Amino acid sequence: MSDGAFNDPRIEQYLRRLAERQKRTEAQVSTVIEHYNDLKNSHETSQMEVKRLQSALKKTAERIRYIEDIPGKRVPYFMNFEIAVPGPDNPTFTVVGQRLSDVKQVSMDGPFVCTSYLSAFRMKTYSLGPYTYDDGENLNISKSMPAAGTELITSLTGRFRPVASTADPFAGAYIGPGVGLQTLLDASLVNTFRPGSVDFLYEISDEGTDRQRQNQIPSPSRYLFSENDRPLYLPVSDFFERGSSLKIQVSMLHDLGYAEINAATFPPNGPALGSGGGPFADSNIPGGAIPGPDPLSANGAGRVVVGIGGTLTFTMLGYKILQAQSPAV
Repeated sequence: MSDGAFNDPRIEQYLRRLAERQKRTEAQVSTVIEHYNDLKNSHETSQMEVKRLQSALKKTAERIRYIEDIPGKRVPYFMNFEIAVPGPDNPTFTVVGQRLSDVKQVSMDGPFVCTSYLSAFRMKTYSLGPYTYDDGENLNISKSMPAAGTELITSLTGRFRPVASTADPFAGAYIGPGVGLQTLLDASLVNTFRPGSVDFLYEISDEGTDRQRQNQIPSPSRYLFSENDRPLYLPVSDFFERGSSLKIQVSMLHDLGYAEINAATFPPNGPALGSGGGPFADSNIPGGAIPGPDPLSANGAGRVVVGIGGTLTFTMLGYKILQAQSPAV
């Protein structure tokens, strides 16, 4: 074959195409190698980060063994629950056996640690509606009170009463040796129960974890009223994570009773004390609706019977551990 055969332009064009293809292949291989090195470096970095996190988690787990080890600022905290105890609005009304509850959520600024329980009851008075009675002198004396269940502002409104009847001195209904000549009628007239004191059973639960703070038997309110009005101290601190939903549920053991009050001295029902009105000028018992022969008599103008209800406050006393919120929260 002559030398002129290698000068064929078709061969030269084919060789050029092969050289260009080789350059492209080399560039692609170089790019693949670069990506591989990037992935390798990223994987090695991730492994190092995982090892670092595992080491930090291990150290944290070894360090935070108790509530006191949790980082954050401690501040006193009263987690208050309010449960409305309704007053009577009809003759057959009763709160006995009613299960009343309130739910509160731990705020997201940090966990809550409870150290003791407290409770108090704030009285309210309610109208029993219009009624009549016989005072021994006049038959069917009318009391034109507001509709049954209407809250009345009286001298009992806002007063605190114990959360266990054991706080009231027991007047005694005992009949037997050593008490003199007493009859069954004498015992029936003795007041062994003061209106407005409450007795109830209570249950505490963490709704989020469905964990109860007692077994199947509710705790009596007597535990909340100990000697010298001390709170109920817990055996150990109770820990609740941020966002926990806490539920207090009470079951009333008896009705709160009734009270007879002298509304004649409450303006506008009675005379005002000076230009500023009487001590209970905001009373909403209607003036002129409390008839009677004599304001000073036992069944006089201002004597009315009211039903008792109120607000039961249950407090989980302890402290919050204030922490910076996580970006994921």
